[in-house]
Amino acid sequence: MFRGSIAARLSFLSLISVLMLPLAPAKAEPVPLPKIDYEARAKLLNEGTLFVRHSNGKMRIEMQMPQFKDAVVGFIDLNRKVMVLLLPIPGVQNTAMEVEFGDDAAFGQVLGDGTRTGETTIAGERCFIWKIVSAGDENRATACLTSDNIALRTQATIEGKTRTVFEVTELKRQPQKPADLEVPSGVNIMKLPKGMKGIPGFPRL
Repeated sequence: MFRGSIAARLSFLSLISVLMLPLAPAKAEPVPLPKIDYEARAKLLNEGTLFVRHSNGKMRIEMQMPQFKDAVVGFIDLNRKVMVLLLPIPGVQNTAMEVEFGDDAAFGQVLGDGTRTGETTIAGERCFIWKIVSAGDENRATACLTSDNIALRTQATIEGKTRTVFEVTELKRQPQKPADLEVPSGVNIMKLPKGMKGIPGFPRL
């Protein structure tokens, strides 16, 4: 059963690497972080869905993928640029991996630098388009942020084609409980070596 889930895990890991594209333009301004508490539902590349909650620079994500019965749960500290990810893998349910993601996109929420290039409307919300170009200019990404800096959509160039990897379908601005955005007690956290990009086994696209 464990070996039979390898293909499903690799597909999931591929999505993770897309959602965490390296963003490091040289001449731009910092992409602003969210200012308020909110929760949102979004659709992902490869038919996945995401439920996001945010408060005071911390996020909790619950990602549902077709190949997994249970949701993948993650806890993100946008200020520290650290993510703790719980994977629904048999035998390691109480284990999480911690990764420092630097100026990478973190499940829709982009960090680092960018330039504003226009505006549009997504899920009934007006948002401003930020263009982000990775080192070497091989991966282009854009993000659309509301006036209070909530990410509504992230698009990236993958194999020469522009793909939407994250897009909000429902947004609610409402207070969140800080305790819900913290890693549960009793979880065994494995820290990845400092400087390592991504999680071992995650293919880069």
